[in-house]
Amino acid sequence: MKYTNYTNMDARFMRTYEPGDRLVRGWQGELDDIWLTNESLTGLAEIVYGIHNRDDRPDGRMCPSMSVGDVVVIGEVALSVDLAGFKVVQLDANDILPTTYLETVR
Repeated sequence: MKYTNYTNMDARFMRTYEPGDRLVRGWQGELDDIWLTNESLTGLAEIVYGIHNRDDRPDGRMCPSMSVGDVVVIGEVALSVDLAGFKVVQLDANDILPTTYLETVR
């Protein structure tokens, strides 16, 4: 199953995504089939969070590690990193910026 993670430019590590927050696309990847049979949606989000917080994360030069307020879209469901766990959210397509993280912070 495909996933995409987004860096939230406005939540400031304090809260989950809210409509109007600017999001920058980070990494698009695919989850291994073995995870899909053994994990809930929140469990899959935890796996993505773990992948994108390792020292050798695949998007290490593209964007910062995932933190509170960031969003991961797994299939058709968006989840925002919360202070503890994840919260299912509805993304506003207008919030997704057409730039990379590095272009945004320059």
